[in-house]
Amino acid sequence: MYPTAALVGLSAAPLWTSKGSYLTDSGICSILTLVFLLDQRRIASRDQISVMLRNSVKLLISTIKHMRHINQLLLIPMTIWAGLELTFLFAQFTQAFVSCAINAKYVGLIMIAFGVCDSIGSFVFGQLVKIVGRWPCFAIATLISYAMIITMLVWRPLADQIVVLFIIAGFWGVADAVWQSQTSALYGVLFTDNNEAAFSNYRLWESAGFAFFYILLPRIRTRITLIILLVSLSVGISGYALAEYRWQTTEEKEKNAKNNQVSPS
Repeated sequence: MYPTAALVGLSAAPLWTSKGSYLTDSGICSILTLVFLLDQRRIASRDQISVMLRNSVKLLISTIKHMRHINQLLLIPMTIWAGLELTFLFAQFTQAFVSCAINAKYVGLIMIAFGVCDSIGSFVFGQLVKIVGRWPCFAIATLISYAMIITMLVWRPLADQIVVLFIIAGFWGVADAVWQSQTSALYGVLFTDNNEAAFSNYRLWESAGFAFFYILLPRIRTRITLIILLVSLSVGISGYALAEYRWQTTEEKEKNAKNNQVSPS
């Protein structure tokens, strides 16, 4: 799995950049295939359609019902942040800091630095979380993200300072390794009794972050974007801290209850 992880990390930039166009092209091709090439006599029965609709509605309802859990509500801001920070990197960082300030030809190289650090960070934090626990890893990612955002707020890029962009992209990849991999793992740990609805919420709110920033970024200045990121990160990590505290408190209570049952009266 390590070579695969490294390959995915190296190709993260072009993969995420081309995601939108790929989905659009595949959707158009699918429609054209259905209309012109598929045998129109092979129509799905009403029973099959009703089953598909029933399953879709069932998943939608379970996703909405899952939001009644306090921990799920607390994790929504951080999940949205995971979408925002990645969208900013690919949509605005590459344009405002690399293309405009330096040269567009360096976009690929700088994003390779992000991908390499992201893949290495995923492996390192995957091992580190087993040693020090989950919250120190999130704390490290939070400090890195704060440092990079504040750096971009106060720093004015010059043509001879391209190394700074490599450093920012690299550290952003290290932090993103936590936001993407450990957030997903957190959902699996906190919601073991209903993983399907939990991960539906995870993808829903992360995609909401993607969509929100892709719509908003062309209409606002980079400085405003960075301020939004600061606020989003602050709210997100606060929600995570509360969810983590609630989970650990519940685990301790259950452990104490089991010990009391085992111990002789």
